[in-house]
Amino acid sequence: IKEKDEQITQLQDLYRRSLAEQENLRQRTKKEIDEKAVFAIQKFSKDLLTTADNLELTLKNSPPEEVRKENKPLSDLFTGVSLTHAELLKCFKRHGIEKYEPLGEKFDPNLHQALFTGPVPGKEPGTVFEVPKTGYMIHGRVLRPADVCVVK
Repeated sequence: IKEKDEQITQLQDLYRRSLAEQENLRQRTKKEIDEKAVFAIQKFSKDLLTTADNLELTLKNSPPEEVRKENKPLSDLFTGVSLTHAELLKCFKRHGIEKYEPLGEKFDPNLHQALFTGPVPGKEPGTVFEVPKTGYMIHGRVLRPADVCVVK
């Protein structure tokens, strides 16, 4: 009887371990599926970042004195580009894509792409002093690192 009790105990242990392993597998699979759903748009989103950059550059380089004048076609074009850019950023936000500008932060190679370093009086070495290209995150993960200039 003692031998049968030990065998029952071993089988119960194997059964419990098997159940735990199945539950772990189920949870891992669910997590992977959820992550794939969240990050499925990553490649498409990355492609759209250039469009967002171009719209922002257009707005930044539009001469304000010309836009404010009585030049209705130029004013309408500027308004249209501005609205398009704002709508694109709202769409990004709805899908978990956030813009980040690390000006004044410590350089982090995981978040930033250093273009060059240079001495800047009054700034601490390793600090970002210029951001030529803004970075983007998707659900807390880097979609595109920010291009930065760092204090030497």
